[in-house]
Amino acid sequence: MLGQNDDAAEATETSEPIDEGDSSHIADQSIVDDDDQLVTRVIQHLVAPAVPPQASKDHANSIHESNKEGVKAYAKIAAVDWTYYITRLTVNIGRLSEPAQARTEQTQEDPDAVHIDLGPSKLISRLHAVVYFNRDQETWWLLVKGRNSLKVDGTLWKAGQAGPLRSGEVIEIGGVEMMFVLPIDLGPLQIARPYLERAGIVKAEPPTAPARPTRHPLPSSGDGAHSSSPSKSSRGQSSQKPLAPAPPDYKRPGTPPSIRARGATTAKTPLIELGSGPLLMSHSDVDLALDENRHIKPQFSYAQMITQAIINTPDQKLNLAGIYHYIQTRYAYYRHQPATGWQVRFILLWHSWFEV
Repeated sequence: MLGQNDDAAEATETSEPIDEGDSSHIADQSIVDDDDQLVTRVIQHLVAPAVPPQASKDHANSIHESNKEGVKAYAKIAAVDWTYYITRLTVNIGRLSEPAQARTEQTQEDPDAVHIDLGPSKLISRLHAVVYFNRDQETWWLLVKGRNSLKVDGTLWKAGQAGPLRSGEVIEIGGVEMMFVLPIDLGPLQIARPYLERAGIVKAEPPTAPARPTRHPLPSSGDGAHSSSPSKSSRGQSSQKPLAPAPPDYKRPGTPPSIRARGATTAKTPLIELGSGPLLMSHSDVDLALDENRHIKPQFSYAQMITQAIINTPDQKLNLAGIYHYIQTRYAYYRHQPATGWQVRFILLWHSWFEV
């Protein structure tokens, strides 16, 4: 478990950067006393937006420093001036339209509750990413849910992609960089070289020039062999013999049909298989009514699901209880979700549609 005082030590800024050799992830410990100082120094050089996110107020480092008792946590997500200590098995990262009001309305059971608010930037989706503990893999995972994607150590992760998180990896969402850190006894600290270079912990590698393509030697003209490129006479005419004209019925070959067919029918496969976290998926991919697929969240809005329920009745009329029954029967995800979350949203949407 992490304690809040793990970040208190400050790295000395007078240390000279050194060359770490062939290692691209682990910093040389000779200029920092321990992992805590290393994390603190790298975090000070992470990118932060011009307009501070709401998380800078909600989870400011000054708040944790005033808490003398400390914080016990599974892990932490740290940025330049704020730190979120992970004390639950699922953490939602996103944006609230009205942070103060919306936060009081959220409940601990709400699966869509935002714990790290990176607003007000519109580049942040309402629910942009989920950090959760994958019980099957016994590791922490990251799931991308925002349409604007995100980056992990500079690598683009698209919506629907999920994968394990290493201690020291930097997550970038909408211009906000933050580092995921585990206790040292749960995983070694691995920080990518670009962030170590920013902090002056290792020397920046000089840019390497692209390799020049190797040219094949031309055959010698002394043995009577012809050159691979036509030689020009003083009048600009080629010394090679002219080609014979093409027959009248000659047709230029086109693209082989097999290549076109292969390009049109190539199917895209998912980027990575998700463990125990929710996954957005079309209903045409799997049977979402089965209990074994309860971790898959349908890729439909609440309004779309209400429309589905109504048009699938003989007389196309349905009350609110009937809509609940249809959705729970059709989608195992909502059948296994607390009713205090998604059903309340349906009530609000229902009244907004049919209020006189």
